[in-house]
Amino acid sequence: MSFHRLYTPYARLQLDHDVVVDISQDKTEWADLPYEKYDVVVFNRWLGHLQYNILPILAAKKIPFICDNDDYWVIPRYNPAYQFYRAYLKNGVKDSITYADAVSCTTPQLAEVIRPFNPNVYILPNAIDPAQPQWKVTQTIRSHKPTIGWVGGISHLEDIKLLSGQIKRICEKYGYRFLMCGFHSNSKIWREMEYAITGESPINRPHWFEVREGTRADIYGTYYSEIDIVLAPLTKTKFNRYKSELKILEAAAYSLPIVVSKVEPYTNHCNNLGVFFVTDNDWLTPLKQLIESDKSSQVGAVNAAYCDVNHNIHVINHDRMEMLRKVIG
Repeated sequence: MSFHRLYTPYARLQLDHDVVVDISQDKTEWADLPYEKYDVVVFNRWLGHLQYNILPILAAKKIPFICDNDDYWVIPRYNPAYQFYRAYLKNGVKDSITYADAVSCTTPQLAEVIRPFNPNVYILPNAIDPAQPQWKVTQTIRSHKPTIGWVGGISHLEDIKLLSGQIKRICEKYGYRFLMCGFHSNSKIWREMEYAITGESPINRPHWFEVREGTRADIYGTYYSEIDIVLAPLTKTKFNRYKSELKILEAAAYSLPIVVSKVEPYTNHCNNLGVFFVTDNDWLTPLKQLIESDKSSQVGAVNAAYCDVNHNIHVINHDRMEMLRKVIG
């Protein structure tokens, strides 16, 4: 998403380096921006419905542009955004990649599918800026119950189904709460997601289950302050292979352990001992190990230390500056 790929790194870049960054999130004004005042333009995936008006402007003014990409542009039919992607975004993203002076992306896997369209690819992994307020909430607001948590949106129905029948057993056996963050009150898909976890409708939620509202990208991180163990189920699909390890970084920001599906891109963290990998869709075994060992906080600290080294925003922004210098010339 643009928050993690553009706003966060470029806001930090301006603080740490001799560079001026102007940010525009209003697509309606993009065709009328004074592009001649900029040395380079950077955007996430595509330029909206005005893209084919804007690209000729950049070419005429000889202003280089970088297309940042954090997702595969061919999405599965079950994704709620499928029709929109198919009609508009798929070809728009491919054209952005093809005509860009450079492309930045999140993982080696995503770089693989970008290179046939544009060989000038820079892998700039995601990074959390720990100075942002949403990653600095003190962990004192949590329930008296220890908590297993998931944070995400309604595009993850198929991923949530991987947990079916297992969370109830863990929560009832060990007295844990399950916190599911991203609630949409009017969403049929969200109701299906809840049912996959609880076997109940939202009006009959079990005592061990709670939800938190879906919220803005600069706020949702606070939900991790209520969690002890994070879950990140992910189905093994072509589309998911090209996603990023962002959930691992979010857990690390609060020094939390995380249990993930053993699929790409999460296996990029195979050397991160703060990550527990699920095989054969057995979520019970790693959760039992974490809970019964009573070492979740130590494991979480390992995750935090690993991500601080391998996903450090200052280190990655050094590489981002090098990319900008090369593109600007």
